Amino acid sequence: MARILRSPRNLWCEAAVTRAGLLVDGDDYYRAFYEAAQSAESYIILAGWQFDTDACLLRGANAEGATLPVTLLKFLDALCARNPKLRIYLLAWDFHAVFSLEREWMQQLRFNWTTSERLTFLFDSRHADQGSHHQKFVVIDGQLAFLGGLDLCDHRWDDRGHKDPNPLRVSRGEPHKPFHDVQSYLVGGDLLGELIALFKCRWEAAGGEPLVLLEPSSSSTFANYEPQGAVPLAVSRVALSRTDPHGSPTQTERCREVCNLFSDAIAQAKRLVYIETQYFSSREIGAVLVERLRSSQDLLDVVLVLNMQAETLKEEIAVGLAQAKVIADLRSAAEGTGHRLGIYYTVPATENGAEPDRATYIHSKVMVVDDRFLTIGSANLTNRSMGLDTELNLSVETDDPEDALGQSIARARQSLIAEHLGAPDAEALDTRGLVTALDSLAEQRAGRLRIHPSPTENERAVLEVIDPQQLPFDPADVEGHEHSRSIFVGGIGALWARLSGGARAPTGE
Repeated sequence: MARILRSPRNLWCEAAVTRAGLLVDGDDYYRAFYEAAQSAESYIILAGWQFDTDACLLRGANAEGATLPVTLLKFLDALCARNPKLRIYLLAWDFHAVFSLEREWMQQLRFNWTTSERLTFLFDSRHADQGSHHQKFVVIDGQLAFLGGLDLCDHRWDDRGHKDPNPLRVSRGEPHKPFHDVQSYLVGGDLLGELIALFKCRWEAAGGEPLVLLEPSSSSTFANYEPQGAVPLAVSRVALSRTDPHGSPTQTERCREVCNLFSDAIAQAKRLVYIETQYFSSREIGAVLVERLRSSQDLLDVVLVLNMQAETLKEEIAVGLAQAKVIADLRSAAEGTGHRLGIYYTVPATENGAEPDRATYIHSKVMVVDDRFLTIGSANLTNRSMGLDTELNLSVETDDPEDALGQSIARARQSLIAEHLGAPDAEALDTRGLVTALDSLAEQRAGRLRIHPSPTENERAVLEVIDPQQLPFDPADVEGHEHSRSIFVGGIGALWARLSGGARAPTGE
C-alpha cells in the first residue's frame, strides 16, 4: 500500500508527538484552552484569522465557579497578572476592509493598551495580494498545541448537541446559528518546535520584535494531558502541511503542500473518502475527485458534509456558485459507475422534534481516507485555500487500518457521523455501503442528516451563463490572479440570449 504522506510534495515536516486527538466543536475546545492556559508558565502564542476580545470561553455550568474571567481578553490579562513571568503573543490577519463591518474595531488598541505590557497583539499584513492569513494554532510553553479550524472569536461556540434554540449559543448578547467545527490537540515531541518556528517567522515578518521564548522550569506539565470530550488518536508522529505563497518559515518558494495532500489522498483511496468542509469550490480538487469517480478501480463510498448555503451574500457570490458547479460535476461523474456519492448537510436538534428552519453551519476542514489517513486543519476545499491564503493542516497515517491508529481514526470518523446524525449508534454503519445507509436515513429524516439539494434549478440556470471559476473572489490562478476567459460561458451574446429568452442581442445600430 503506497504511502500518502510524501516529503516534500505534500508535507512540510513530520515529527514526534507524545499524545494527540480531536476536540469537536467550540464547547470542548474553548474549555480545553481555558483550562490549559492556566497552567502556562512561560508563554502562550496564538495565531488566527480572527480574535475577539469578548469571545466567551466558558458558558453555563462550565462557567460556574470560574476563578478567572471567562472572556478572552480579560482572561489572558488575568493570566499575566497572576504570573509575572508569563508572556502572551497574539498574531491576527490584518483583515481586508470588506470585513470591517463584521469585525471588532480598534482591536490593536484594546489588546495592547488596556492590558499587561506582557500581552502583545500584532496584525499580520504580510500576505499575498488578495490573500489572507488563515492558519489557526496555539502553543503553550512548547508542550501543548491546538490546531484546526476554530478561532477564539465570536459566533463560533456550540456544543455537540447542536440544539436550536440554545440559550448559551450567544455572542454579544445575540443568538447565533448552530455551528460545527473540529480542532486538534498535540502534546510534546519535536513537532511543536516547528509550530513555534512558524510563529516566530511570521511574527518578525509582520514587524514584531524577534521573540525570545523562555523554556518553562517543568517539562512535564502536560505529560498526561487528555482534555474533557477528547477523541484520542493513537499516534506518535504527525505531519504538517502548508499553503503559503511566501513559504514561511522555510522561506522556500510558494508552498502548495495542502493541495497536493488532498489530491494524493483522494487518488489513492480504495474504499472510503469522508470530507467535512465549509466550502468545496476548488477546481483542482474537484477535478481529482471527478477523475477518481470515473475510474472503475476500487469502488468508493464518498461522503461530503457541506453547508446548506453560504453564510453571507458575498460568500454565495464568492464560492457558492463554484461549489454548485463542483457538486454538479461530481454527481455527473459518479452516475452509473458503481461508486456511491453522498452529499449532505446537517440540521440542529429542535425541542419538539419539528423540522428545523435552518441548518447547522459546517466550518470544519476534515478528510478521512480508508480509515488509514486523517487530515484536519484550516484549509477549506476552495481555490484560495489551495494556493493563495496561508493554511496549516496536520495529518496522520498508518499502513494498516486495523492497527491502533487506524481504529482510532475510524472512531473519530464515526464520532463525527454520529454527531451529524444525532444518533449514538452510528458506529454500527459499515464503510461498505455507508452512502446507501446515510442516504436512507437522510431521506427518511431519521436523524439530522439531509441530502444536499445543490445544484438547484436557480443555480443551474446561472451556471449556464456564468463560469464561476472566472469570478475574482476565489481565484484559482494564484500566480497572477488573471483570468484567461470571460466570466460568461458563451460570451455576452449567450448572456443576452439567456436573459431575454432567446431574443437577438442588440447590435448597437
